Amino acid sequence: MLGIQRNQPVGSPLRIVVNYWEFRPTVLVERLDQLIQRGVSEIVSFVPWQAVEADISHLLSKFLQAAADRNISVSLVVSPELAIAYPNSGIPRDVLQKPECLALDADGQPLVVISAPNSHALPSILSAEFLKRHQSYLQRVDHYLHDAVKRGGAHVLHRVRLILTGSFWKYYRTPRHSVFSAFDGPSGEFTPASLIQLRNRIEQRFSEQEFCEPTAASSNRWKTKSMEEINRRWFMQQSEEQFRSRAAQFFNRKSLSVSLEQVELYTPEVDPSFHYSRTMSLISGAKADFSRLADLVDEAGQRHSQVSGDAVGSWLHWSGSGAFASLSTQERQFLILKSLLLLGAQSGGVLIDAEEWFSLSESFRRRTETLARSLAQGEYRLRQRACYWNSHLWSSGGNLWSELSGRLGSLSQMIASDQYLQSEAAGEIDLLLVDPTVIFTGLQLTRILSWTRAGRVTAIPRSLLYTEKARHELQRILSGDLRTERLDLHVGLPFELHVMGQGKLVVYDAHALEKSDSPEVARQFIQALMGLAEIRNPCAMSDERLQVIGLERQSGGRGIFILNPYQKVLASELVFSNEVVIEDLAHQLEGASLDDREDFKAQRFHLEIPPCGVLPLQVMDARWKSDLEQREASRRPELPSGFADGSNAEEFLSDAPGSRPWN
Repeated sequence: MLGIQRNQPVGSPLRIVVNYWEFRPTVLVERLDQLIQRGVSEIVSFVPWQAVEADISHLLSKFLQAAADRNISVSLVVSPELAIAYPNSGIPRDVLQKPECLALDADGQPLVVISAPNSHALPSILSAEFLKRHQSYLQRVDHYLHDAVKRGGAHVLHRVRLILTGSFWKYYRTPRHSVFSAFDGPSGEFTPASLIQLRNRIEQRFSEQEFCEPTAASSNRWKTKSMEEINRRWFMQQSEEQFRSRAAQFFNRKSLSVSLEQVELYTPEVDPSFHYSRTMSLISGAKADFSRLADLVDEAGQRHSQVSGDAVGSWLHWSGSGAFASLSTQERQFLILKSLLLLGAQSGGVLIDAEEWFSLSESFRRRTETLARSLAQGEYRLRQRACYWNSHLWSSGGNLWSELSGRLGSLSQMIASDQYLQSEAAGEIDLLLVDPTVIFTGLQLTRILSWTRAGRVTAIPRSLLYTEKARHELQRILSGDLRTERLDLHVGLPFELHVMGQGKLVVYDAHALEKSDSPEVARQFIQALMGLAEIRNPCAMSDERLQVIGLERQSGGRGIFILNPYQKVLASELVFSNEVVIEDLAHQLEGASLDDREDFKAQRFHLEIPPCGVLPLQVMDARWKSDLEQREASRRPELPSGFADGSNAEEFLSDAPGSRPWN
């Protein structure tokens, strides 16, 4: 049976894409042999819907057999995705020719994407015709898997993994509303069929007993026009999870011993917020907007999907036929490294087309593969400190999320289910902030309060979106029935602070937040929450244009990666709250001996980061490195010319560590 209950990712967080349908059988075999010679033992291939329906030569079966003969592990992406270098992204043309199968935006217009080699409309996943054809596609995939076993034996599928994704849901947004911020504006599809399904799901949900208390008429308040956008967000989130579950259940009913992995796959090049920019670059012949792509990597790294309560890894795809290919070598290397650092350190990773990967220098590939191995082995990981619970993962989080993510960067994440709090990863979260659009049931509130008592800080809105059961439980807290310590504060927003066990519960005024709609109000409130949760960045750059990604090291210390997304050299001071010892992380990952490494001890360091550069540093608290302190005192190395700012000998400003960028 398929292993869908334990969604454990395997292999490297850096995977090469080789699309089997791009080659004739004889050429494909040669291609696989070349990959083996280059040390590749794991590849990913998209399975286009149209290619499967037209595969009369059983190319998929032959590909799996050829890969098995060479002990190559294969991950097959069997969910419909964009930017796969197939016409219409592999969606059958006749499906896109039926108006009832097309996704519509809030203005009733088709949602269109630029996905090389052409632009096309997005299909409506909620369309009955689409779902019927998609079921047929899954059956065809299953047929070819069985055919592969029939041709080569059961061992053919031992190294095969099926990948299920969230498909098109994350792209159901309009370019017009996404120009300034990727997830602004209405999200989801607005076809007549989806509106009918929305109304049916609303009736079904709010007929549940908890929403009908204290009387049956109480359910009507959840169906008013003012609740329309809130209910739509919930409906879209539930529909995406249902689409995933149906595909998993289909393969789970089969007896083939093929493993299954649920992931979130995101391609920045086809994001709606990139649509206008991409259109202009195609018309003018200019290269793509590098800075916009770099920003979208951050968006992908901060939004975390869950399936049946389990967190899934987020993967970012860089294709060889879209905007990514038009960038300079340095820009492409920057995006690959940034993607790997943000997603590879969170059980996700990067997919990159083989041609693009091998066009890069051997030294860059070697360093990146070394980093990928360290991430796969768990040597470095990204520990996030704050969590934002939104009602829909692909909708805006408003000013509160903008401020939280802006302040904490990669230390913050967005989720769309309270079930995440039961996961192992949630045990390391210090702060949970709940969006004002979230509807609370009694079970959800109980779960949150239990999580809070274990020593966390939770901020929930005081709003009308509580069931009677949840409202009663909250009122017990606010009235002091549970004998919690209470403080009434006003920092940006008026809120109540309750001490619960070892944790703290903040109840903020959602109406005041909506009325003000001020970034300054959100800034002050988020700053207060971070203070309560004792969250702060481990270091800061004096130049805010630079980005810092910090990864915790299993054996102690931290890896600090400083990223310059600009096309010019940026000089800045790297400042820590206390004295630290730093050294070049690249030397360490490459296995340099202690005698060959240089380390420097100080609280402030002066660095110059080259254009599109990524500088890696290994950081240890000076108090943890007494042996290094003694070595530093006895050795007192002569600093290279220009490396130290001699204005203050006690405040050693050095740009020696990390002076060799990875790209």
